[in-house]
Amino acid sequence: MVTQASMLKAALPLFARFIVSNGLQTKPGVFEITLETVDTALPVVTRNKGLRLVEGATGLLSPDLLQLTDPDTPAEKLTFLLAQLPRHGQLYMRGMALIPHNFTQLDVDSGHVAYRHLGGDSRTDHFTFMASDGTNNGFLVDGRVWQEPVSFTIQVDQLDKAAPRITHLHSPSQVGLLKNGCYGIYITSRVLKASDPDTDDNQIIFKILRGPQHGHLENSITGEFIHEKFSQKDLNSKTILYIINPSLEVNSDTMEFQVMDPTGNSATPQSLELKWSHIEWSRAEYEVCENMGMLPLEITRRGYSMDSAFVSVQVNQVSATLGKDFTMTPSKLVQFDPGMSTKMWNIAITYDGLEEDDEVFEVILNSPVNAVLGTKTKTAVKILDSKGGQCHPSYAFNPNMPRAWEKGIWHLLSPGASSPTTSGSFHLERRPLPASKQLAVTRGDALRDFGSEDLSSVKLRTGGDGKTVPPSSVYRNRTDSIYNYHGMISLKLEDDSSPAHRRKASVSIISEPQKATKVTEPPRADKEESTTGSHFPRQDPLPSFPKNCTLELKGLFHFEESLQKLYKCDGIAWRSWSPHTKAVEDKSCPAGWHRHSGYCHSLITEQKGTWTTAAQACREHHQGSLVTVISRQHMRWLWDISGRKPFWIGLNDQVHAGHWEWIGGEPVTFTNWRRGPPQRSKRGKDCVLVQRPGKWHIKECRKGKSHNYVCSRKL
Repeated sequence: MVTQASMLKAALPLFARFIVSNGLQTKPGVFEITLETVDTALPVVTRNKGLRLVEGATGLLSPDLLQLTDPDTPAEKLTFLLAQLPRHGQLYMRGMALIPHNFTQLDVDSGHVAYRHLGGDSRTDHFTFMASDGTNNGFLVDGRVWQEPVSFTIQVDQLDKAAPRITHLHSPSQVGLLKNGCYGIYITSRVLKASDPDTDDNQIIFKILRGPQHGHLENSITGEFIHEKFSQKDLNSKTILYIINPSLEVNSDTMEFQVMDPTGNSATPQSLELKWSHIEWSRAEYEVCENMGMLPLEITRRGYSMDSAFVSVQVNQVSATLGKDFTMTPSKLVQFDPGMSTKMWNIAITYDGLEEDDEVFEVILNSPVNAVLGTKTKTAVKILDSKGGQCHPSYAFNPNMPRAWEKGIWHLLSPGASSPTTSGSFHLERRPLPASKQLAVTRGDALRDFGSEDLSSVKLRTGGDGKTVPPSSVYRNRTDSIYNYHGMISLKLEDDSSPAHRRKASVSIISEPQKATKVTEPPRADKEESTTGSHFPRQDPLPSFPKNCTLELKGLFHFEESLQKLYKCDGIAWRSWSPHTKAVEDKSCPAGWHRHSGYCHSLITEQKGTWTTAAQACREHHQGSLVTVISRQHMRWLWDISGRKPFWIGLNDQVHAGHWEWIGGEPVTFTNWRRGPPQRSKRGKDCVLVQRPGKWHIKECRKGKSHNYVCSRKL
């Protein structure tokens, strides 16, 4: 049986048999019909998607990429006639170079046709072809008849040979108090970031080589621990969280990692250091006399201190009553500015002149911002009543207290001192003790009480009648000794223990009789640099401060209620402060820079280096130079802001051996060598590194261990 399909495939003969008869005779016959097929349909290019591959690779021309169809022509006769060959690669047929320059749809369907890129920087390649069914002229593309060559595009991607590049690597230090009560630091793309033009962020992997030692990493969304890896996408979405172990008294941690892409390209291993600080009271207990006046409670911050931090203060009255036995500033928030490690919380002890039991109250730290609370979150203050005009602290408050000054016993009156209810209070400023009587400076500038043998030799003598007044207490900070006197004085005062040429003493009167003679005023430069405050009213009020302004108190504010003025410690003296003053200060140095001696200073810790690289970084990236140290005070200030860690300064003798000069060209007016000036520098050791305790050491400029450095520039 002949079907229509077979008739369309080829020209086949058809036969019809018949018989012719006249009634008498019959004769058979055959009727032959010949059919010839006619190709009227044009071939159609149904797919021409092009090929994509990496440089130097081979790609197969599959039917998904290139396909030609024709309803009346079989695949082996549908031919791609090449008009232009590829320029940056070669077409292959069954692994051999394509000769002649054509192939069929059957070759494509069978996976015999391939393209191999020959390398080079080319990003694109192509070849052109015409489609033929062997009969008709032209072919269809997108419903249109074409008789010109059509292009098959080949996209060549460059081979990813480079590892992702780290663009941000800083030490995260922003601590947050989490909902579960833990402390955590988010590691985000602001502190750790890698980029790769050939790789998506979700495929840039940070492989953990050594995890943190004092805490752990976890996913902030799922809560799962992270032990092996995380991606740049995780950093971008702020899901990587470092949890601080609260049981360890540490302020930093380190993890090692290696960044890589999916093809296995990996960068050099790097370390990420996490830093934070602990805030706590410097003492857990205080005993103070009722006539103490202003009591500054010291809050310390240890660890990383180059960011701002805050902590709230809460008072638990216990047996003392707020407003009756003591008063305090209305602000409950304590702010630590960058570089500041000590703050004072002032409590005014109220003296009522009545005999009563000793009172106790507690001050508690809570709700830290950008810091972790230490172990001493609570300090207790016991107010001792003045029995019969005298204050005799008993040590029953803490039987294990080894020495009085170690637990903060303040304002201890000497035997025989006048009752503070009937006396004025004098404050002697800036009078150093004799060398044999100097106090050891303790951490936090603690106040040490003196026995009578210590105080008896330090007296004020009234001019004219020879009477003397012993000090009731002595306070010693880094630079000054402050003597607190109680007594009725109506004559000029002199220090009878000093030579004649040093007998002038600056005395500020806290409370005085109505007919008292005027006491010598402090020098103008020191008028704002006062000493401990008092609860006694003043007829002619002057600012009184809980402590002398020192570098450790820099940034501390004090509100003087009697004057209704705000003062701020600038590290040297207390200065009047207002929002206008702040605006002027803010314009002085850029953010993150600190002002001193007419220069802006910046401690660089993220990109440590040798002296040579540090000098170059200061010049090129910070528009300054390595710092020039101009005085001992300047050196102490630099050592404090450095966190007491080694750093490079600009002193060197690279030009002329033994001739030391500053990189900025300033004259050498101050030095702080470890063991005196070097007689001759060793070969190659021509640059200066500051090391503990702020002393200068000569080191190699271009080699050796990398260190922090301080850049400075003129205001």
